[in-house]
Amino acid sequence: MTTTPRDWKRLAKAIRDARKARGWRQEDLAEAAGIGYSTVQRAESSDGYKTMPLTIDKLERTLGWEPGSAKEILEGGEPTLLPDSREGTSEVEVKVSTSGDAAGFMARLPARIQHELADGELVDTDVIELKRKGMRLIVFATRDADQTSESKAAKFEDIREWTRVQRRLRGLAADNDQIDK
Repeated sequence: MTTTPRDWKRLAKAIRDARKARGWRQEDLAEAAGIGYSTVQRAESSDGYKTMPLTIDKLERTLGWEPGSAKEILEGGEPTLLPDSREGTSEVEVKVSTSGDAAGFMARLPARIQHELADGELVDTDVIELKRKGMRLIVFATRDADQTSESKAAKFEDIREWTRVQRRLRGLAADNDQIDK
């Protein structure tokens, strides 16, 4: 089985061209997507990414692409444009609706966590509500970037391992509820 090599320069150019077609500066795209300016710089750099960044969904949505368009571009295809659902909205309304505090939250995470989330493939996440109101445990399961081309069987094993750990975490949260009674 042969796979098409991913063309990261092609994706960088597509992001840059789509941004320029809107008349945006890199800062404008970053603000509209709710991501950091340096993330846009890296995405548009010919030597930027070698693995799919976690922020790609925000870039796709902000540039008017269907989810998965970045992968299509990497593999030699073209982005699929979203139906124009923003007719009649002002630029200010669009910026308000696409920006949020997620980028600020990500910026406050410890550098090690940011690095792990940026350089690997996100397998799954879980949010476990804790007993104290408003408290939750947020877990990210990631796979190293060099593991993303593994066989289906290996990926299945990764999911099985994640499911096992997820059940243990949920069990620990439930056990904690029992201790307090």
